[in-house]
Amino acid sequence: MLKKPFIFVVGTIILALGLTYYFGPRPEKPDLQKEYSFDLPNELGQLEAKITQEEQNIDGIKKDNEAEFVWADSIPRVTEYSIVYIHGFSASHEEGAPVHENLAKKYHANLFKARMAEHGTDRGDETMAELTTDRYIETAERALAIGRKIGKKVIIVATSAGGALSLHLASKHDDIEAMVLYSPCIQIYDENAALLDDPWGLKLGQMVQGKPFNDITPANENQPLYWTMHYRLEALVALQNLLTHTMNEETFSKVTCPVFVGYYYKDEENQDKVVSVPAILNMYDQLGSEHKVKKAFPNAANHVLASWVLSSDVAGVQMETEKFLDEIVDKTTL
Repeated sequence: MLKKPFIFVVGTIILALGLTYYFGPRPEKPDLQKEYSFDLPNELGQLEAKITQEEQNIDGIKKDNEAEFVWADSIPRVTEYSIVYIHGFSASHEEGAPVHENLAKKYHANLFKARMAEHGTDRGDETMAELTTDRYIETAERALAIGRKIGKKVIIVATSAGGALSLHLASKHDDIEAMVLYSPCIQIYDENAALLDDPWGLKLGQMVQGKPFNDITPANENQPLYWTMHYRLEALVALQNLLTHTMNEETFSKVTCPVFVGYYYKDEENQDKVVSVPAILNMYDQLGSEHKVKKAFPNAANHVLASWVLSSDVAGVQMETEKFLDEIVDKTTL
């Protein structure tokens, strides 16, 4: 029979370990109620010059990863619709090419290809180390603000984590005309990723990886040009922190604009294994939008649907997106 002092000691140790875990370091909850205000010129030439200069000053930014504008007219003017492209985690705006540009051309819309905080850079072992959830959200908010400057009505096109950011934006701002979400990251496919937002999450991730950064094997020679293949695990923690606090029914129910949701699914074996398809479908059901469309793209054969770099069905993705937007865009105003 165990003696009471022994049981007491064991219990004390278990309690101490539990408290050490519970009160261990964890990411701070992002400020989801923050109101943003940005100092942006109204004159489009000045706006482009400002963004271009800012991008040139970013330490370690990679060629062709900078935020940029594509104007509908040779002399930039505010168009009836603007399209804002928000890329996914560790990606750049090439993740949506050529679909975003083709859509902008068809609907005579100015296009802003945004760059999220810390993305599109190469700083060696410090790449993306400074990404936080608040900074991530702030750059998405700023992209929307820029979209409002260049078009009377804003359509957001987004991929993966860009979809999560866009859903958060739409839950706060009811002036978004429509959203096109490709493979929105509602939940990472590997459910263990949720641990990154728990106490000691970063330390746990570093232990599992055996190093303080993550390395991705490129699918082809072009991917490293437009995706970050080597980045600090702090960035993944920021991503999971965003998902933990925003990807829920409260957010989805507040989204009332028309929404198109595309995802890769062929069968149980052949489906998106970067983000969770069941989570995408659950989000879709919880949207507050009266006009919504979901579409599986079994021939895309990749998490990335709209890019020539990785998708095998760019044409199909564009065709279905246009079917959706044709019902949204007022052709008489173009």
